[in-house]
Amino acid sequence: MIRTLSHPPEVPGTAAPLDDWLSWLETIHPVAIDMGLERVSRVADRLQLRPVDRPLVLVGGTNGKGSTVAMLSAIYRAAGYRVGAYTSPHIDDFRERIRIDGKMAEAQDVVDALAFVEAGRAPDTLTYFEYTTLAAMRIFMQAQCDVYLMEVGLGGRLDATNLWDADCSVVTSIALDHQDYLGSDISVIATEKAAIGRRGRALVVGEIDPPSSLFDFAGEQGMQLKHVGRLPEDSLPQTNLHGEHQRRNAACAEAVVQSLNACLPVPTDTVRNALLQVGIAARFEQRKCDDVTVIMDVAHNPAGAQALCKTWQQVFAGQRAEVIFAALSDKDLEGIVAALEPVVAHWHCVPLDVGRAMPVEQLALKVQGASKHPVSCHGGVADAWQAASEAARSANGAVLVAGSFHTIASVHDVLDAAPASARE
Repeated sequence: MIRTLSHPPEVPGTAAPLDDWLSWLETIHPVAIDMGLERVSRVADRLQLRPVDRPLVLVGGTNGKGSTVAMLSAIYRAAGYRVGAYTSPHIDDFRERIRIDGKMAEAQDVVDALAFVEAGRAPDTLTYFEYTTLAAMRIFMQAQCDVYLMEVGLGGRLDATNLWDADCSVVTSIALDHQDYLGSDISVIATEKAAIGRRGRALVVGEIDPPSSLFDFAGEQGMQLKHVGRLPEDSLPQTNLHGEHQRRNAACAEAVVQSLNACLPVPTDTVRNALLQVGIAARFEQRKCDDVTVIMDVAHNPAGAQALCKTWQQVFAGQRAEVIFAALSDKDLEGIVAALEPVVAHWHCVPLDVGRAMPVEQLALKVQGASKHPVSCHGGVADAWQAASEAARSANGAVLVAGSFHTIASVHDVLDAAPASARE
């Protein structure tokens, strides 16, 4: 998306609310995504935000990044370390992206950090993600965190988080997504993701069967490859999160802790106990409202949907779902629908109020063309919830919400608005 900036908007002051700053960030760069490290690296150097003097972990991959960061945060917090964790996107509140010891950053601290970045930015321009990435590091440094956990936003090699040299890097999984930016050659995608690794340092890979290009690239670059994806299921660590894919993410987290044990020692029992208590929103998140079980999962590509389907079948054997669904227009909609088909009773398509969203009528037609199950088109999420919950209640079933972080956020709003007596 290209914007014309004939009259650059006025920079908010530090007394302005965070929402004003976030709105301003969306207007100031000519393109929303501008991959490359030259601009953001120059700004980081001017602001003395690199190099860092604390251990830093970069977590990339197609799916599983947020879960792996949550697991690492839980482990290091349980061991007594002060943890800075940066993830994206958020669901309900921007501050979910920047957490210290599991708690969202204060709004004023985010504003102050954004103002700090802006003060040293010129003459370079930055995207929304680049601003917030630098702001997150400023907050972590100010808070004197002991370890930095950074989730890669898009790809790896050219992502803004890769401006720092990680002490340990993770590629959780490798699949097709964001083809407009990353292409459709899985061998190239694998090396782009692996490029967050560094010579002489550990690169943890959670993908079961990665392309050979990844092994070749890691070897050529002198990385210490740790392929935990090859571990058999019965040897994977246990975790509080549902699904085999989460146990593979846990294996990635465990490998990171082992790799950094010299500088961040953690007892084995602490790792095990933290993994058994970790939680993260919208990853097979379960709620109950009006006596109906609701599962919310941010699966937004075919690989994520396949993992969600498998987990649903394990938890709700033989039970089908009333699916509240919406997806962005650049996603592989047919692939997502096909992956979820085995657990669907009825599709409830809803509109999303975001620029990249597919119009709901078009969405419903595409789902109908890819599915053998009934499809309904709703004017809003509240209407979809009413229809889906009534159908699930009458069939003694459950509701599944999937397709996008934005879909989850919209359903959160509806559920949170329900009377407290209806929520569990």
